[in-house]
Amino acid sequence: MTYLATELETAPELGSALTTVTLTNDFGMSVEIMNFGARIKSIKFPVNAKATEMILGYASASDYLTDEFYLGATCGRVCNRIAGGKFELAGRQVQLALNDGDNCLHGGPDNFSVRYWQVDKETVTNSAVTLLLISPNGDQGFPGNLALSVTYQLSADNKLSIQYSANTDLATPINLTNHAYFNLGEKDCQSLYLQMMSSALLETDSANIPTGNIISVAETDYNFREPAAIGHRQQHTEDESLKTKNGYDHCFILDNTPFEQPKAILTSLKNQISVSVYTDQATIQLYTGFYLTGKFSSYQGLCLEAQNYTDADNHKHFPSNILMPKQQYQRKIIYKFESIN
Repeated sequence: MTYLATELETAPELGSALTTVTLTNDFGMSVEIMNFGARIKSIKFPVNAKATEMILGYASASDYLTDEFYLGATCGRVCNRIAGGKFELAGRQVQLALNDGDNCLHGGPDNFSVRYWQVDKETVTNSAVTLLLISPNGDQGFPGNLALSVTYQLSADNKLSIQYSANTDLATPINLTNHAYFNLGEKDCQSLYLQMMSSALLETDSANIPTGNIISVAETDYNFREPAAIGHRQQHTEDESLKTKNGYDHCFILDNTPFEQPKAILTSLKNQISVSVYTDQATIQLYTGFYLTGKFSSYQGLCLEAQNYTDADNHKHFPSNILMPKQQYQRKIIYKFESIN
């Protein structure tokens, strides 16, 4: 079922049925949020006065039930990869469910992207919605009962903000992100220009597991400090990792700049649209969508997944993912859309 925020008062029990909530503003921007996977289903923004889709998605909400690509999804408990699906916590080895060869990806096979979240009716307005989820102790192998909320809010000045909150009764890792694929109304992401405030990235092996080394982007095809065309970089690179992975699937460490300054800016010159990413997360995983298949094609959209360092639970010198009882997990991502003509 699809609802405008104003219709939720008469909606059936939300959290058990597939439900989509539409947020709107007076500028003509609209955002559809699904309770399945706490996903962004659609972001429409005016291009030459016509509402134009900014992200990759399925036409039907039911198609997301069999989605393999995490389209628009909330990923967790721990997004990205955990090597061997295991880590040590308080002197005890924790073994997680595996779903990426020998590794745990985005929280395991039954991760948050395939759960029905509960729409919190009391929080709903025409511009905001909060979704709730309880992840029980032992979920996919993770310790602790984890209570989560994700709030999506659309502002009058075309900012879509995502606020993650969580608490736990046992020490547990948590690292949440959103997995929307942006194309800004173009047929793919190849002609988009990306600027990212990052001076370094995590070195990874062929399975996308960090080696623990942090490498500079200087004089490499990972240097996006000035805007660069994604496709040109991917097609002309001599970098072995980029060639092996058929494009970008790398974790960029963000410069420690104020929240009010964008960490990344993605631009469509064709549609004269940009989206700026603001976040208090430490990194952005840039993924240019090589593995998109079926109803989609390679590079049809790219992800800017604001998150903590990949596999932080197995690298003591990376910022910790561990949330302790009586602590509150709070992270924020904002996507600001603008016309640049």
